[in-house]
Amino acid sequence: MKRTAMSISMLVVVACGGKKPAPEPPKEPEPAAAPVAEEPPAAAPAPAAPQPAPEPPAPPAPKTWHAHAQLNPVKGAKIKGALVTFAQQEGQPVAVGSTGWFDGIKPGKYHLVVHESADCGPNATKAGKAGADIPFVATAGMDSLDVGEVPPIAIDGDGSIVGHTLVLHDDKKGKPGKALACGTIAASSP
Repeated sequence: MKRTAMSISMLVVVACGGKKPAPEPPKEPEPAAAPVAEEPPAAAPAPAAPQPAPEPPAPPAPKTWHAHAQLNPVKGAKIKGALVTFAQQEGQPVAVGSTGWFDGIKPGKYHLVVHESADCGPNATKAGKAGADIPFVATAGMDSLDVGEVPPIAIDGDGSIVGHTLVLHDDKKGKPGKALACGTIAASSP
């Protein structure tokens, strides 16, 4: 019995400390938590669409001036008068034309001359020039005048032809000759 007791005690010692405990069965992994859907970061507000720059105000329309002279035949001239017109846009030369024609005028060279006088009295055609000699050529069948742009005359401001006389002269060797018609230049509307 002593032996038996000892054998049992050994067995106990071996059973208790002599052997390593049996490993635990593997644990099943804990189920992974369902992924939490991440909310996308709050989108920054979209930048405002660039606003077009406001349109600058339109520049003012250029100023325009108009004038006319009713030319009537001088004593002894065998033509009918006509209305000569002047138009000028700001910054541009004066354009000269006519409404109607000088009936009875012969084909040839002529001059429209702006004189310093203010009326068509007896000395009007002899008064000095106010700076404008507008040569033109009359042809058979003409029914109006269109000289086009004529520098350096002006309808407005310094050097304006308004208030002066306009005289139709025949041509004498490239220069104004005998006076045929005369009229005072007056401002007018278009």
